[in-house]
Amino acid sequence: MSRRNPLPRRPPRGAGHERGYILLFALGLMAVVTTVVLGVSVSLRLDAQLLAREKEALQEGYVLQSAAAYTALQLGIASAVAGANPPLPEEVRRNWPLWRLPEPGAPPATAPGTAPSARGVAAAAAAGTTPTARYEATLGRQPFTAELQDASGLPDANDLTAQEWERLFALLGTAPARARELALLTMEFKSRVMDARGTAGFSSMRELLDWNEIPRALVRGGTTQVPLGLQDLLVVGTRNRKVRLDTTPIVLLRTLGNPTDEHLQRLAAMRRSGTPITAVLAQQWTAGTGLIAADMAGPPTAVTARLRLGSTRPTGAALVTTLVQQGGKFSVVDSVVDVSAR
Repeated sequence: MSRRNPLPRRPPRGAGHERGYILLFALGLMAVVTTVVLGVSVSLRLDAQLLAREKEALQEGYVLQSAAAYTALQLGIASAVAGANPPLPEEVRRNWPLWRLPEPGAPPATAPGTAPSARGVAAAAAAGTTPTARYEATLGRQPFTAELQDASGLPDANDLTAQEWERLFALLGTAPARARELALLTMEFKSRVMDARGTAGFSSMRELLDWNEIPRALVRGGTTQVPLGLQDLLVVGTRNRKVRLDTTPIVLLRTLGNPTDEHLQRLAAMRRSGTPITAVLAQQWTAGTGLIAADMAGPPTAVTARLRLGSTRPTGAALVTTLVQQGGKFSVVDSVVDVSAR
């Protein structure tokens, strides 16, 4: 009796289509998972890069703050040596590199392998002098460059009146109506800062420079129309209104007082000729102008230092610090990151 082989069972109708749907679903799920994993991977990589840059920028900030303290120390040493009684022997002073500000009208002291910055040149052109000295130093293994400028003739922004703010904005090229509006807004902004922080005004130039109401061109300067911006003309923390006839920019002389064209022509001639401006000459020149002359024979009472790290750094920014001299010692009263140096 022969045995018949059973015939293979046919798959239920539609089973092949179901397997196709499952395969398509699996492939789609894998594509979604792959996309999500790839996106997370890219996001993590970008976050790691941003974190590394933020870390380096933070380290750079710490180094620049240390450079500011080092600069204050160097200026204090130079002041102590200059006022030593009895004076130090000449051979000791000759072999001791001291950080000094150049004499008004003298060429800038250029550090080896460096050149005056474009902003320093613009400041010199507007002031009629070249009041910038450059020094190099190293903190640990990090080199940095310091550009020093006498700030004894720059006013404290907190001491400007509404009329002086209006005059300054107008002299920087702002239309009269807008200059008046900006002046009133600035005084209102200062009042809000005083009320919010309980201070006597701006605690740093950063508050003023980051304010969106003032056009960036007026803040930064460096152009043909506005060679010097507010960051070059004003400081905070010095409580100064006096002017130095050898270094104070003309725009500030016209802002703080009412010198005539004849006054300014005489001053320009003295600056060009290199005529030493004595205390007596300064008093004669300022008579009737409403300006207060600083002690022309005395040491600088304030210094601005533009600090930049020597190697290539992620931000490329410079730290502009204001240092005030009291009792022969210099201390940092304000620090502002200058992003225009990027």
